[in-house]
Amino acid sequence: MKVVFKDNKIIVFLNKKLDLDKVNLDIYFKKLFLRIKNKYNLELNGYYDINVYIDNNYGSIIEIENEDLDYYNYFNQIDMEIKVNKTTFLYEIDYEYLDKELLSKSIIYKQNNKLYFKITDKNILNKIIECSKIIYGDRVKEIMKSSKKVII
Repeated sequence: MKVVFKDNKIIVFLNKKLDLDKVNLDIYFKKLFLRIKNKYNLELNGYYDINVYIDNNYGSIIEIENEDLDYYNYFNQIDMEIKVNKTTFLYEIDYEYLDKELLSKSIIYKQNNKLYFKITDKNILNKIIECSKIIYGDRVKEIMKSSKKVII
């Protein structure tokens, strides 16, 4: 688990897929909040919008955004709205990291001199994660819709 703090969001990268059939999301996220709270010594209370992005290859990315509602802060409690998005992740890679294996096991999109890889073989996941930035959410749809596929 990797946790990144960006603006007023907490972004959690899980390299495992949340099994929605086996997980009670409310309990799971309350435990996750407790882990983050204890590890980073944060005061977490209030209302949170939680977006879960699930990719079959990578796993899950969780965006946690605090909504400023005084009612929840006053009572020192946590409430949340959870949205689950089954999606595909893309990987933004610099040209210097390209090799035959990555090229042959991916669908490649090009936009504004940047390359975005959609992997077709899970075996290259570790290699691609080392040299890329993960793209998820609405940005993936935008890239796939407006960019050109690269044919190799």
